[in-house]
Amino acid sequence: DVLEGIRAKAQEHIDDAVFEERIVGIQNATAALIEANIDEERIIFLLQKYWDLRRSEAVEFISVEKTKL
Repeated sequence: DVLEGIRAKAQEHIDDAVFEERIVGIQNATAALIEANIDEERIIFLLQKYWDLRRSEAVEFISVEKTKL
């Protein structure tokens, strides 16, 4: 039972790290597409296609990344 708890906690840390890396990947892809002057609708389409984002999530990533550039 104790070992199961330790394994669950370790898996939780791994899941958190994977999620964070996914976010960083989306941010980097979004920034690159913006810098390449890709049309915003095309960026939304690509983020939805390759990252399985909802439109609202894609729009939010674009908005955040535009403030950083």
